[in-house]
Amino acid sequence: MHTILLEISDVIEQASADLLREYDPERLYALRVSARRTRSILKHIGDHRSRRFRKSWGGFTATTNESRDWDVFLATAEQLLSGDDFTDFSNLNQERVQSCHEAVIEMLRSAPWRRHLEEWRICLERADEDNSDMAQDNDALDRALTKACLVLERALAVDDDRSWHKFRIAVKEVRYVADAGKDDPQRALYLAGVVETCKVLQTLLGDWHDTVVQLNMLEELEAAPVHDRLATVIKQRKQQFLAEIRDMVAGHPLFSQDPINFT
Repeated sequence: MHTILLEISDVIEQASADLLREYDPERLYALRVSARRTRSILKHIGDHRSRRFRKSWGGFTATTNESRDWDVFLATAEQLLSGDDFTDFSNLNQERVQSCHEAVIEMLRSAPWRRHLEEWRICLERADEDNSDMAQDNDALDRALTKACLVLERALAVDDDRSWHKFRIAVKEVRYVADAGKDDPQRALYLAGVVETCKVLQTLLGDWHDTVVQLNMLEELEAAPVHDRLATVIKQRKQQFLAEIRDMVAGHPLFSQDPINFT
């Protein structure tokens, strides 16, 4: 896990430097994914220092949430709307989007962020690679899969936004834990299968979650015909994505009581 954390940290630092030169949605996405992967790994280390860093990473990532939501919303609106409607949508919300982007840059320039990165690097440099943690890694994946199965069972029964969102988070956890242990030669094929399954499902769950977020955002925006048209289309997309998710998980062995063995 130590080697993977070093690699992820390099991505975070590069994305941060790139964003400070020029805001770019893809660089922000890379930073956010890497921070989430870091938090997932720290969760399974479990000591006091790991918990402290996990909380810090979570706080900084939360600062970027609104900016990421708007980046995705703009890209989606451009696909769904006519040229004139998209221009209207962009103009109506330009100041709001710019404010979100500026908040990200302000965070990356802040002393707390710089201090956090410095402390994190020192922590990684002092940490020793421990190859004896393989069994712990396997246990972490088993726990993540068990939780995902239970959360999915509830999502299928309750079928509301909150329960499906919890399943989305559980699938992320499974993927990140499996990815962190991919260097284990005895389980490499199995872990690759787990990661690939989760990637496909994550895409569907992410698309569904975007529709939930976008509908909530539209409720908070000023009334406008273009906002009403978007809401109608996005509601249809939400139901479509959820139907595809149900089809994929129905009887899927990875999320059953007897997970598939990819070896």
